[in-house]
Parts: sequence; structure tokens; C-alpha cells
Amino acid sequence: MSQAQRYALLIAAAAIITLLTVAVAYQALPGRAFAADDFQWLLNVRDHRSLASVASRAFDIQAESHFFRPLVWLLLWSEWRLFGFDASAFHRVSLALHALNAVLIGGLTFRMIRARSFPAPVIGFATAALVAALHPAPFEAVVWVSAQSELLAALFLLLMLHFWWSASFSHGRWRPIWHVAAAVMLALALLTKESAIIGLPLIILLEWEASRIPQRRIALMPLGLPLMLTAVYLAAALDVASRNYLVRESGYGLGMQILLNPLRSLGLIAAPLPGVEYGREAWLPLAGAGVVLACAIALVVVWRYRKGAASLLIGMLALVVTLAPTAPFASAPDSRYLYLPVMVIALMAGRWSSALADWTLSAAPRSDENRVAVSWVHQRRVPAARTRLRIERLLVGVVAMATALAFGVLAVNEVRGREVRFAAGARPGEELRLFAAAQCATGRLDRMLVVEPPIAAPHVEAIVRLSCGSSPHTLVIGSGDVERELRPYTLVVVFDGGFPHPLIRTSSG
Repeated sequence: MSQAQRYALLIAAAAIITLLTVAVAYQALPGRAFAADDFQWLLNVRDHRSLASVASRAFDIQAESHFFRPLVWLLLWSEWRLFGFDASAFHRVSLALHALNAVLIGGLTFRMIRARSFPAPVIGFATAALVAALHPAPFEAVVWVSAQSELLAALFLLLMLHFWWSASFSHGRWRPIWHVAAAVMLALALLTKESAIIGLPLIILLEWEASRIPQRRIALMPLGLPLMLTAVYLAAALDVASRNYLVRESGYGLGMQILLNPLRSLGLIAAPLPGVEYGREAWLPLAGAGVVLACAIALVVVWRYRKGAASLLIGMLALVVTLAPTAPFASAPDSRYLYLPVMVIALMAGRWSSALADWTLSAAPRSDENRVAVSWVHQRRVPAARTRLRIERLLVGVVAMATALAFGVLAVNEVRGREVRFAAGARPGEELRLFAAAQCATGRLDRMLVVEPPIAAPHVEAIVRLSCGSSPHTLVIGSGDVERELRPYTLVVVFDGGFPHPLIRTSSG
């Protein structure tokens, strides 16, 4: 068996392990219902009967008053046409996208590794894929159907980076083809999620890393097409942002959160402890600052020894770039926005684990280690010194593997716990959907008054419209407004322990 075949076999095995761990960590997800924004997205796409109809609406910039995400419209419309209210099918799509992204980041890590020992690149692949698949911080991107925009945008960005890396080591007519393919993936990512605007700086950083291997200059000309695409998209996105109610209501801003939100996000990634997934703890920015300090010290150390400093700096800059979209939020950013930063950390972890494996599994100590060994034993018993160094390296490798396994078990348990807590918070929405459908089926109903629900008002309205159609008219009111709002054919709904109950139902009289 050739080395290429051995690599292919091991990578396939690592990919299968990644898929299995995703299935284990998110075992309960296919049985969960829709949540929050899911109902509004489903309502948006439900009434479009043809692809032409939904595409016309999705690509109409002037019709948008929130975000310009046409490919999300097309994705959710396709799923709705295929699955209807079958939430389990939507969740399986999310799991498939997540697993594919984990394998892609593992593949990119494998391609970027330059190692002496045979297994080291495969270990890097497996580490990156498993970190991306199991890290608890961005769990909302997987469990929330509305967050499929994060997963799909990440898929396109990862393909973009793969294509650009291929272009960096291609010659002749294939080089521009790979560059164009990368630009196409960037365009698709931009049409999926506004945060994909970070694709251009990621390309620049990847080009910098690629140029270091053959020690050539960074190629500037190929950056022209991604730059043009980013500029065109930015003009469209700014037009939509001018009508965004979150912008008008100061949901975004320039203040201390520009610094605190990225630090908070780093804290969420570095310390994914139970119950901290929504980023409200005051200590999270301090934890993020500790990560920044540790990275700065590591950079100084590796720069002192002139080994890997440039790659570490590029990885840190990539992390800063992927954290940038979390900065403007007036409140703590949702965990789904940590999906791309975790991908960067997964790549860095994969490269570090590969370097450790390469150091552990190398057949013989390097020349400088030989000199140390010879000096230590006074130029005698060199074979014994080499054996001791090998044993020490293997012990380090065993400890690292045991530590990684322990963290993996903890990550799976934490992902499961977060998924359960998220599902519990989403339960009232599904209960209201089932309740509204049953009530509307029993007879004429013109108005539905929902009293102080544990769900946001726009979500309540979307749920009732999905369940009942355009009638009844839905109002979210306070308990003191019930009598004033009563009309014929009105149903008053109250919640008790997250479950809706009928309080009053009026007839024609």
C-alpha cells in the first residue's frame, strides 16, 4: 500500500469517527421541535409555491429590512417543501452541515501540515475535526434551525479556503481556475450570512501562510476578484442595514462592547462551563483577557526561538478576524456567532497536535538534541541517552492523548447538557403551535389574545399564523388588557408552566 493510500485510509477512518461523535453528542437533537426565529423563517417561505417566486423575494434588496441572506431563503424554502413541519429532518440537515464542516477544517489542517513522521498529519486532521465537531461553545449554530445560515456560510468559507490553498500550489491554467472557484465560494458565503465579509481577510492571511512555504512574495493580483465581490456586497449590505430596526434601536453600536464582546467570546470558548453558554457572566471578559495574555506570551516565546512564530501570528490574526463580527452587538453575542472562531481554534489545535506527534514519533533526535545527549553522558552511552529521550517523548504523547480523551468526554457531556437546556427553553413555542392548531380546528376563531407568553411577540404571531393561517388575528397583551380586548369569536390564552391553556373563548353572542 502506498503512502497516499495509507493517508486516505486513515483520514477516512478519522472522518467516520468524527461523524459518529457528532451523532453521539447531538443524539437527542432530531427529536426536538422548532424554536424562536425558526417559526418566522418558516412563515416567510411557506407561501411561496415556486422556486422563481421565492428567489425573486430572496434577492430583492429593497424588500429586506433586516439582513440580506438570499441563500438562506432558498435553503429553508427547499427544506419546507421537502419536510413541512417535520423538525427532525431540519435538524438532520444541520447535523450533516456541521459534520461536513468539521471534516473540511480537518482536511484544511492536514493540507497545511509539514511533518517528518507519517501519522502526524492524520493526527492533526483528527484533532481539528473533533475539536470543531465537539466544542460546546457554538452549540446554538447546530441546534437552532434558524442558525443554518452559520453552518452554510462556514461551509462556503471553508471550501473557499481549500480552493485558495490549491491555487497557491498550482501552476499553469489550473491556478486561475482555483482562484475563480474560491471567489465563487466567497460570493455564496456573502449571500448566506453578512458575517462572511471576513472571507477577504481570511484569504489574505491564508495567502500569507501559503507564501511562506516556498518563500515567495504574496500574490496580490488574484486578490482583485474577492476584493471586488466584497465591495459590491458591502454596498448592498449597508443599504439593507439602513433599514434594519436593530440598527435604528441601537442594537449595534461603537462602545466598550467593541472590546468586551470579543473578550467575552474568547472566554466562552476557553471556558465552556455548564450554564455559561449565554455569556452573561461578568468574569468571561477577564477569562478572554487571560487567553489574550497567554497568546501574547506564547508568541514572544516562539519568536525568541524563531520557530513557528509567523504561523502562530497568522492563526491569532485569523481568530481576531472571526471574532470581529461579535464586536458591535449591544448585548452579549449569541453562541452561534462563535462557530467560525472555533473553526480557527480547531485548525490551530490540529497543527499543534501534529507538531507534538511529529516530535514524539520522530525516529531519532535532531542534531541539537544529539549534542545535548552526548554532552550529558560525556560522549558515552549515546544509545542509552537516545532511548531515554524516546521514552520521555512517548510518555508526553500518552499524557497528551489521555488529556484529549478526557476533554472529549467532557465536551460530549456539555454539548448534551446545553442541547437539553435549549430544548427546554424552546418547548413553549412548540406547545403553542400544537395548541393553536387544535383550537383553530374546532370552529370559527377571529381573534387570539395571548396573555404574557414566555415567547417573544413576533414568534407568537408567526406560530399562530403557521398553525391557523391568516385568521385569527393574534395579539400579545398583558393580563390587565383582557377585558378591554374581548370581542366575538375571541380566544384568550394563558401560559402555565410553559403550557398554553384557554382562559376564555367567546362566541357570536
